[in-house]
Amino acid sequence: MRRCLELAEQGRGKVSPNPLVGCVITHNGEIVAEGWHEALGARHAEKIALEKAGAKARGSTLYVNLEPCCRAGRQPPCTEAILAAGITRVVFGAADPSNAGGDILRARGVEVIGGVLAAESRRLNRGFLSVQEQGRPWVTLKCAQTRDGKIPSSHITSEDQDRWTHTHLRAMHDAILVGSGTVIADNPQLSVRYSLTPNTYHLSPRRIILDPHHEIPSTARVLTDSDASRTLVIREKLPIAELLQRLLGEGITSILVEGGTRVWKAFEESGCIDETVILRRQ
Repeated sequence: MRRCLELAEQGRGKVSPNPLVGCVITHNGEIVAEGWHEALGARHAEKIALEKAGAKARGSTLYVNLEPCCRAGRQPPCTEAILAAGITRVVFGAADPSNAGGDILRARGVEVIGGVLAAESRRLNRGFLSVQEQGRPWVTLKCAQTRDGKIPSSHITSEDQDRWTHTHLRAMHDAILVGSGTVIADNPQLSVRYSLTPNTYHLSPRRIILDPHHEIPSTARVLTDSDASRTLVIREKLPIAELLQRLLGEGITSILVEGGTRVWKAFEESGCIDETVILRRQ
């Protein structure tokens, strides 16, 4: 299952709003095929692995970090491909609240084991699962504080904290959101400048700028750099719940809210925060 999670990560930034999925097939205790969901609308991880396994899939065990889908969407149901291939056991990580693939497979005589590394599997796809369970994107609020709990007016985080922010926060969300004040004050790139390994992340998250008063200059880096086409500027002043639905319509399932103070307060008052990350200078 840990290998499934590693494979699934290779779809980061390419498959949203679909989930990140990796699949491993074993026969007589040996891995015979692997696959992952590579692009939105492309073949699912299970189908790729099954095609690679070929005849060896019959009588084998299929591992996947998310319960196999049982409904046709951009691709046919994975449950049907699993049954046709002759897989006899399926082990999945997180249950999919929008599908009952496990129940369908059990009813057709396949041994199904669920909840293996469930917490890790849910964490990987927290945005996708938030949409299924809450009807909105997952929201992480991030801020930096001084030792006495005050929000500073200047940059205080260390290089190690900055690196962690890029590789474990920014890179793991579909979008980064800030207010116009942050853009005016700092002219940030809001990109991923570091990676865990070379070419780990192929795309930085989308950039969401709240600018109801049309204040940000046309020369801002988020509007002029090579990734400017993926910057979304929200000119209306929307309630947070309505804003999240707007972003969900853009295919965004997870958002990192970075500032500033008015934006943080609006999200806190909305009750739409799933996780808060506070960085303090040691």
